[in-house]
Amino acid sequence: MPKLDPESNEARKRLRNEITGYVTYEKQNDRKYTEDAFRDYLETNLSNSSDEIKKIQEAALMSQMITTWSDLDRLISTFTDLRLLLQKTSYGISTFFDSEVIKEFDLNYLYTLEKTILDIISSLKEKISHFNDAIESGMLSDSSRITNEILDDLSAVQDAWEERRRLIADFQKLGLV
Repeated sequence: MPKLDPESNEARKRLRNEITGYVTYEKQNDRKYTEDAFRDYLETNLSNSSDEIKKIQEAALMSQMITTWSDLDRLISTFTDLRLLLQKTSYGISTFFDSEVIKEFDLNYLYTLEKTILDIISSLKEKISHFNDAIESGMLSDSSRITNEILDDLSAVQDAWEERRRLIADFQKLGLV
């Protein structure tokens, strides 16, 4: 089994605590199950966040807060695009899920990437809550700023997901089996 650094061990503990069904990637039998649990967790959280944005959009429409409509449309569209990316991710010819033993694969980086995604999702939820508060209190001047912050978080999730996807897809190319 690969040696994990302390930061990676902490990341792995947090991932197991927050994600139902998350085991590890060290054992071949656990990899696909862990991948599915992580993907389901992300999709559920992005779906829930998108639903919250849709509720905010409804409130903005009902209150005739016209200046927020385009921001909210952009957010909903970006959530949809990110969820589609997660659903369509393919690892090509990677042997990551089939290898009996991962000899030198840097699981530290994989766990750190996944923890980073959890951190961003947590930040995203807070920002959506602030957005809801701003809409409820009529603070429309905050709308564009909060929209951009949420879009930055969604972009960061996408970047981390793509890096994770590349890492797993390149497993065979790296000769780590």
